[in-house]
Amino acid sequence: MSKNEQGPNCTVQIKQIKYSEQCNLCKGKLVATDVDVVCSKCGIVADEKIVDSSRDFENKDGSGGRVGPPTNHMWKLNENSSVISQTGKDASGHMITGENRALVRRISLWDKRAKSNGARTRNKANSEITRMSEILHIPEQVKQRGAEIYRECEKRKMLAGRATPVFSAACLYASCRENGLNKTLTDFMETSFIRRNDLGSYYRIIVQELDIKPKVMSPTSYLSRIATNTVPPLSVAIQKQAMELLESYKDKAGKDPVGLAAAALYYVAKLKNLNHSQRVICMAAGITEVTIRNRVDDFRGFDQARCVKGVNSSW
Repeated sequence: MSKNEQGPNCTVQIKQIKYSEQCNLCKGKLVATDVDVVCSKCGIVADEKIVDSSRDFENKDGSGGRVGPPTNHMWKLNENSSVISQTGKDASGHMITGENRALVRRISLWDKRAKSNGARTRNKANSEITRMSEILHIPEQVKQRGAEIYRECEKRKMLAGRATPVFSAACLYASCRENGLNKTLTDFMETSFIRRNDLGSYYRIIVQELDIKPKVMSPTSYLSRIATNTVPPLSVAIQKQAMELLESYKDKAGKDPVGLAAAALYYVAKLKNLNHSQRVICMAAGITEVTIRNRVDDFRGFDQARCVKGVNSSW
């Protein structure tokens, strides 16, 4: 037997289940539901579920609930959010005149300056981190970690003399590297319109000061993006064979993973007699043709060594 109870905002599905105990008043059978235990004869509630597992907000912006969305440390308010009124009236509603009016204005200005305490720069950095995260499709967890890195740098007085947009981009890039997200300096450079050298130097300072452990990126994680950006796109079979080549190639230390992935795709495409030039592959990967040529020479030597040893290549 089932019954639907509809409230103002939700619908609760109730399933009646047999219960072994009896009612203390009428000795009737107790029936257990998803929300409570009731008597099937007199209707008294013997036990009920008081834990509310639903969320406290309905809409994405946090409206429609009791306490709003979870706390977001990127937009946390000041500990003392009260401000001095600018209306020129006192607590009784009377107008402040004479010397007291000028004094109240000065006190209000001092109060505003004391409470700002870098909040304007922090909000600008948070807006920049949010904007780049939306463009580059960075997950919420990685974005929050980037903002946390920025706040830690702010506590260590590392922002003096450095541009806020560049430093916030470096913090978000450090978060991506720490979580193993395959985003490159070129992606952030094109998104923020900043110089690559500035972004790289800020990133190295952050990693050194905060002792961040960036993960070593695998070349295979860039294959799909490069193959998709190539004109015309490379097939999944080419990507699979390039992945097998990269997995068998062991001399990856000190080499750019993006260059290895692009060279592997170009090498396999040439073996399959596809008309993809080095220029097309390097534009899709964001690297130079010299990098592809050097890595292709490494793959060619590795492939010849395998043939001498009698190992047949699957590509």
